[in-house]
Amino acid sequence: MIKFPRHPHSGIGDTAIAAPPSRRNLAAVLLACFLGGCAAQGDGAFRAVADQTAPIAPATDVKVGAGGGDEYRIAPGDILQIAVFQVPDFSRDAQVDAAGDIMMPLVGVVAVSARTARDVEADLASRLKAKYLQNPQVSVTVKDAVALRVIVQGAVRSPGVIPLRGNVTLTNVIAQAQGFGELADRSDVLIIRNSEQGRVAAKVDVGAVLSGAAPDPPVRGGDVVVVNDSLARSVFKDAMTIVSGGAAVKFLAQ
Repeated sequence: MIKFPRHPHSGIGDTAIAAPPSRRNLAAVLLACFLGGCAAQGDGAFRAVADQTAPIAPATDVKVGAGGGDEYRIAPGDILQIAVFQVPDFSRDAQVDAAGDIMMPLVGVVAVSARTARDVEADLASRLKAKYLQNPQVSVTVKDAVALRVIVQGAVRSPGVIPLRGNVTLTNVIAQAQGFGELADRSDVLIIRNSEQGRVAAKVDVGAVLSGAAPDPPVRGGDVVVVNDSLARSVFKDAMTIVSGGAAVKFLAQ
């Protein structure tokens, strides 16, 4: 709730709620200022948001095998294709739940998160051999790896799912999304990540990254990148649309 002080002549109490102005109303205000030659000074309506950038927590998915190699380790959301030779009832696709487990017939719940497919094969074979089969031959493959892709949303030209190959940084991912859209605020880009502490986010000023003033942060599998709109650009574009339908002066909003 937003509280306002009581005005002696308005009759409005101190609990009145101010309805947020629509973007189109803001466009009209901006247009009036533009035509009247006014400029924002002092405590203007548009304020720069303080940078909330913090170190980005490491991702929970680990891709380095126990022997120091690059064998993929399973993460929540992955889909595993499991097959047992000559036991078709056991063969199936199993999605890893948020706790990092899968549910399998006969053996029940199996913890698979942060393990390799070979580890899971050995675990399932051991459980089946203990009670049901003499020499089970188990095959486990990662059919769909959530931890090998990044979702890019917001003010980019081609939002969607970006596959990861090798070491990838934030600017690499934005480039693969065909770059910033015309309304993008390059100083307000979020990286949202699942960590051991839960879901965390970090704000990045990509303009500073591109100028060399800030490092280009790495992007990990499972991250979500959100490029926010610039309110000033959005409102200004609406104002120009009011004036001319957005055709004659469209370049001013770019």
